[in-house]
Amino acid sequence: MGNDSMIKAPGPVGFTLQVYVPTEETAKARSFYSRLFGREPEFEPHDDFFEWSPLAGQECWFQISGKVDATPMFNRARFRVLEIGEAAAFLDSSGIDHSEPSQLPGVVAFVDFADPWGNQLGYYQDLVPSGQQREYRGTSVNDEAQFTRISSQ
Repeated sequence: MGNDSMIKAPGPVGFTLQVYVPTEETAKARSFYSRLFGREPEFEPHDDFFEWSPLAGQECWFQISGKVDATPMFNRARFRVLEIGEAAAFLDSSGIDHSEPSQLPGVVAFVDFADPWGNQLGYYQDLVPSGQQREYRGTSVNDEAQFTRISSQ
């Protein structure tokens, strides 16, 4: 490795996530994501490229770009909300199919959905402040017994 161990990784000062939709669907995507974020894009340099800053005051960007033969994002991007029930109600009122809200008790509640092009999205609500959550040592994120469904009643 030589002197490579002396090279430090750059300290990130922002974050961008780019999601692709078919080029002919960009107007529909702009409308969908404007509704999802509750506002028009902050930056729109091209007819087929839009971006929103979901975290006010942060250098964090969610970009939508038109692409021929677009492949959906199969890793899920979840957005933090203050009330998961309100987020699920918004999805219902918007006609967006979603999972039943569920939770890891004492840690997080979440609901998953996808955009019309198959990009995996979701909302989550911290149930306990970061750093104060219960640890589940000796278990797996794939262990359904750790999660509970939130009653819609």
